[in-house]
Amino acid sequence: MNKQEVIQTLKKYRSLHAECDRLRQRIVEKRHSMYDIRAVVTNSVNVKSGEIADRVERVVEMMESAVGFYTYKLEQAEESERRILELLEKITDNEERNVIFMHYIEGKTFLEISDVLYMSERTVCTRHKTAIEGLCHSCEGA
Repeated sequence: MNKQEVIQTLKKYRSLHAECDRLRQRIVEKRHSMYDIRAVVTNSVNVKSGEIADRVERVVEMMESAVGFYTYKLEQAEESERRILELLEKITDNEERNVIFMHYIEGKTFLEISDVLYMSERTVCTRHKTAIEGLCHSCEGA
């Protein structure tokens, strides 16, 4: 990977993490809706059989299908998240790893990182540059 590819990969983490959260929420919402619908069906004499019951069951099946789709997408996003975190593990210097983690995973600016790590902003920039270059070299060998 070149420098730009490494940076773009790291930048994807926050959006992937947000997407995982959204997908988890959709899965929960769909499951709750399915349970609510099934509760109505089992508690209603008028809905237990016939055309309405068939329609309700089709709706539940569609919701189950949506849950399956969201689960699949969630698994893909989580796998991408894992690959990015594995990329961070390739950084052997703790300060460099901290800078990259805080910048790309936590979304902190270099100035905010310098305050947390008690180092100058210039030093943070240098650690960032060195870490990215190291990742480029480690990815070339892989």
